[in-house]
Amino acid sequence: MGTGDGKKTEEGHLNHGGFWRAEQEWPIARTQYQTMYLHEDGSMDPFASAEESGEITFTYDPENPVPTVGGQLVGMFKVLSPEDGGPSRDEVPDYLDQWTLARNNLSEVIAAGGFHQKEDPEWVGAKEPYPLLKDRDDVLTFETSELEQDTELTGEVVVKLWVSSTAVDTDITVKLVDVYPESIDYPEGYHLNLTDTIRRMRYRDSYTDPELMTPVEPVEVTITMWPTSNVFKKGHRIRLDVSSSNFPRFDINPNTGEPVGRHTHMVKADNTIHTNANHDSRVILPIIPAE
Repeated sequence: MGTGDGKKTEEGHLNHGGFWRAEQEWPIARTQYQTMYLHEDGSMDPFASAEESGEITFTYDPENPVPTVGGQLVGMFKVLSPEDGGPSRDEVPDYLDQWTLARNNLSEVIAAGGFHQKEDPEWVGAKEPYPLLKDRDDVLTFETSELEQDTELTGEVVVKLWVSSTAVDTDITVKLVDVYPESIDYPEGYHLNLTDTIRRMRYRDSYTDPELMTPVEPVEVTITMWPTSNVFKKGHRIRLDVSSSNFPRFDINPNTGEPVGRHTHMVKADNTIHTNANHDSRVILPIIPAE
């Protein structure tokens, strides 16, 4: 992906572009893994911090989660109501016709794919004044400087974060974004989501042996995103968004440490990403060298 001209098409979509390419192995043998370090000022570069202090804290409120704006969504559909042209509520089709009825009357709850990462009335949970996601107080962004040449990333993006929280359990979400510069078609640029995922901190080391956090004690978590293949063009930026929610794509964490799905209340959590010499939060990018 990423080889289009970046202009708006006649249909009103970003021409991000792309093509199919055949390879002989996976991961691609010529991959060069580049470690990029996250810094307190929101920058992301190949240089580890030499400072003994450095951290960024945000407040995650499970009652006001970050809304899902596209992504690798599966099953985010609903059956149309009768008022919108769907079947009547008392219609019970024959067994073999049930899927046909549903398929013919499905509509998307959340649209899948790539979108400008900005709140909008079409997204569940979005609220006025509909900010860019990066401008929310509960979203941290780390980005490179403007790229001096086209840069291809193909493979799994691995994020290693040092995290602490005032809660005994919380979630950490990560999202890779291709940041387009401002243009005539897109005056505020275009922040295109490429791949994202989530990790519940009690499962940071094991899905079968969960371990709650000790409040305010930093722990390292490794989060591997789904593979992607994208050319970040010259003048673009590579961005990593970090937060604790992406709803309704992912269930919200009440931050209480109670059994999953059986919580009795929710609390806010002050979550901190550490970015110093002793706690070097970083992202490992699979870069394919230009031929």
